[in-house]
Amino acid sequence: MSYTGARVVEQALGAARLLDSRYAEGHFGSATVTAYAKWQRRGGYTGAGADGIPGRATLAALGNRHGFHVA
Repeated sequence: MSYTGARVVEQALGAARLLDSRYAEGHFGSATVTAYAKWQRRGGYTGAGADGIPGRATLAALGNRHGFHVA
């Protein structure tokens, strides 16, 4: 899945040392999903809550930590 904010999320995941910069190309693919699941687990989520798909709470936390706003 590609979307406008994918690159911003990928850059934040890279800054968190969860995603290699070569995968920050604006396509929310399997490497990004895996990295996002790691971010979710880092935030205490487990099971379906750590599926690698951004939810509002984890996305807002990532934004707060890495300088972007979730509207």
